[in-house]
Amino acid sequence: MPNVKQETELYVITPDEPGILGRVMGTLANAGVNLKAIYARSERGKGIFFLITSDNKKAEKALKGIGYEVTTNNVVTVEIDDRIGAGAEVGALIGNAAIDIDYCYGTSAGGVKALLVFQTNDNKKTFETLR
Repeated sequence: MPNVKQETELYVITPDEPGILGRVMGTLANAGVNLKAIYARSERGKGIFFLITSDNKKAEKALKGIGYEVTTNNVVTVEIDDRIGAGAEVGALIGNAAIDIDYCYGTSAGGVKALLVFQTNDNKKTFETLR
């Protein structure tokens, strides 16, 4: 599987309020950081963001600078062809290797490629399996 990487995602906790998505994304833009993938949700009165960026150090500094809590998680990313069944093939490889997926999210704009992000019980094995 081409383009498999071990990466670091930012885990960001914000207030849960209207406009928070724009504030997070605007903060990244103002810091000159490109957003490669995002997963966001509301949980117990907080905004929860998982971010893959072009420059985590700059992103972390900017987000902490406006008072948000930022930590990091190790994840595996895989760039796949944006076609029917491509994600199923990746899921089967991970499942056949007896790897438990904690969470997964992805991004595609209907182009040639899509990006999947995985947090598993064994990221090293996931990386080796998908390489």
